[in-house]
Amino acid sequence: MTDSREPEQRGQEPLRGESIVFDWGNTLVFDPFDVLAPIVAEKAAQLASSQFNLNLDPEAFFSHWNQANNDLNFLFASHFSQEEPWIQVGLKETGVPETVRILLGPQVLAVYRQDFKQLLENDPRKEELQTTLIELKRRGKHLAVVSNDRSFTPKATLTWLGVAGLFDHFLTSEETGIEKPDPRIFDVAAKCFGKSISDIIYVGDDPIRDVQCAHKAGAQAILYVSPEQYRSPKSWRDYSQSPDKEDRRVDKFSDLLKVIA
Repeated sequence: MTDSREPEQRGQEPLRGESIVFDWGNTLVFDPFDVLAPIVAEKAAQLASSQFNLNLDPEAFFSHWNQANNDLNFLFASHFSQEEPWIQVGLKETGVPETVRILLGPQVLAVYRQDFKQLLENDPRKEELQTTLIELKRRGKHLAVVSNDRSFTPKATLTWLGVAGLFDHFLTSEETGIEKPDPRIFDVAAKCFGKSISDIIYVGDDPIRDVQCAHKAGAQAILYVSPEQYRSPKSWRDYSQSPDKEDRRVDKFSDLLKVIA
């Protein structure tokens, strides 16, 4: 049988740590915007027509919404579950009047999040995630999420994936007021979890926000390089520029079971 592990990982001992802590975005859940937004733009046009007798060009709306999603950012914003300000910019730039935007914007956001829920409930990675996390729990691991996001987003989306109940803690930047790559978020996490930072193995996709941040805090780090079909071009990582060497690297989520004792 061929050994599929990276050469530098062959023969290495599995990492030992009591607490396995996961990044959320692009590790447990992938950015759905490129898939969902064009579909939701069509639904927004239908809503505009049926409720406001307004002709909304779905392609133009999507183009402006996409631009706002790329260009505008604010503290703790969730690009994955979306925020109304980006939708409002898209509607405004498409020529939708204020008296309609104020009512249509929240509806479009609700449609997007409902479609996100359905997407995750049918996610092809669902079984792999469940099997891997269940086995880590069987090994007696404490499982947690530390993410730069809204307080409600990780738990809600992982509930839709059917794995939220496997996690002992969820901690977000909105709750702590600290965003990665600030390593102080691991101090807060360790206190919240009742664990030592040295016992934490952090799993994430970002060489800077995840690997380097975890190392600066004193934790171990696994870099998860996900399959290409799940990568969003606008948000993907340049792994050739990694400033800090990860302790282990995996390209299949289930391979975590090979590199964690």
